[in-house]
Amino acid sequence: MKRFVLLLNGELGIRVLKYVLTQDQIQIEGIVLNSLKKRWSGYLDQVENVLMEFGKSITVLTYSDDFDGNVEMRKLLQKAEFGVSALFGHVLPKALLENIDCQIINLHPSFLPIGRGADPIPWSIIAQQKQGVTIHIINPGLDTGAILSQKEITSNIGMNAGEIYEIATNLLLEELENILPNWIAQRMVLVEQPEVSTPTRKSKDLENIRVIKATEVGSFGDFLRKLQALTFSDGRKPLLLDESDTLWQIDVSVTLNRED
Repeated sequence: MKRFVLLLNGELGIRVLKYVLTQDQIQIEGIVLNSLKKRWSGYLDQVENVLMEFGKSITVLTYSDDFDGNVEMRKLLQKAEFGVSALFGHVLPKALLENIDCQIINLHPSFLPIGRGADPIPWSIIAQQKQGVTIHIINPGLDTGAILSQKEITSNIGMNAGEIYEIATNLLLEELENILPNWIAQRMVLVEQPEVSTPTRKSKDLENIRVIKATEVGSFGDFLRKLQALTFSDGRKPLLLDESDTLWQIDVSVTLNRED
């Protein structure tokens, strides 16, 4: 049996948990959820309901931004051989990673090294960069670890961030299922990421541009890409601040014109 720890967040985290629970060769030592301020209300209940459905009693912890507050998490990682991080939303401290033998992979919704950090899909839309997914080893850097699997997503200007996100999460789970047997058997060929300088983003960076001022000047293409980038699958939309300081929510749809 291979000893695992799962670092989970979001719907993808729930789907990863369900998948790993079906694998007879894996024993889950524990589950760590992202901090209370980063996860949605009721997420712990969702995780516990899944464990109840599978008849499992597994330790579930909450990540603390205070390194010293993660004593139990460190014990889990020191006991485990492998870990899977699914949209976890926290950078694991170097001091922690250097004191464990557990190899942790991260399921990341971008074509690394493009899109390091938070909200890679919207920023890639704005910068007109390729979309994709990457499964990589977690190291002390931010999304800089060696790559196990990488797939490009074909996208166009008619797709908003929410639509690309749904494709990306489905593809990440599919790729995890594909590589898991070879990964835990240590038969994977790791590909080091190129040493390039790429922007790394924080969650607040995108929220800082969610409100668009009516007086902003730019090309129509740039404006449209910004609207697409700020349209999320969870219902969040771009906002327009007009000259009277009134906020308007923007709904945008772009469809392909097919002429007979």
